[in-house]
Amino acid sequence: MKKIILLAALILISLMPRAFAYTITGAELHAIALDALENALAERGEVRRHEISFRQYPSDIKLPEGTVDVKAELPTSINYVSLTPVRAIIYVNGRPYRTMSFTASVKVYDTVLVSNRDLRVETPVSESDFRLAEVAVDGRNEYIKDVSEVVGLVPQRFIRAGSPVTLTYFQQPIAVNPSQRVTIIINYRGVRATAQGIVMTRGRVGQIVKVKNEVSKRILSAKVIDSHTVEVKL
Repeated sequence: MKKIILLAALILISLMPRAFAYTITGAELHAIALDALENALAERGEVRRHEISFRQYPSDIKLPEGTVDVKAELPTSINYVSLTPVRAIIYVNGRPYRTMSFTASVKVYDTVLVSNRDLRVETPVSESDFRLAEVAVDGRNEYIKDVSEVVGLVPQRFIRAGSPVTLTYFQQPIAVNPSQRVTIIINYRGVRATAQGIVMTRGRVGQIVKVKNEVSKRILSAKVIDSHTVEVKL
């Protein structure tokens, strides 16, 4: 009988409203998450202007009596393009009590080279095609800041006006084409000689093309030096 009475008392206690001693506000959770993001950016050496905003504003949470601690968890890398997930874990007396999950938008800005107009594939670019502007960057690419790095190159993909650009968007223009006559520089054991040849495959500066020696008719693999010269190392 005593066991039944004790069990009933425990059930009544469990059904009674729980006494809360402390309320952690949404503003406090927001500040903790914001601080974690700022620290993560600082640790990766990010000193550029940036903006952090949250898609969901945390609600206030009532907590039972005890020692309260809150830790924010972030992914290993912060995404500058899409949303970054954030978890705020609330501990009471050293034990997890509640986990709040929300997302943050992190935008980082830098002054880099952007295109003034649409740039088309294989069309040489000039200084007038670009300007410096502060834009949101994605954190993964090394954007160009000096126009001299791209002048004379050609886009290898369509670049829309207003887009920040990286060196990966460009390549050397076609320097030699099939049937074109070129000078072949031949290096053999320290001896340097020249010959005339016919290009068999098109190529850019630095690439390897096939050329035919006009005298020997031998087909060689040669590195393109410029639009008139290729080099063979034997």
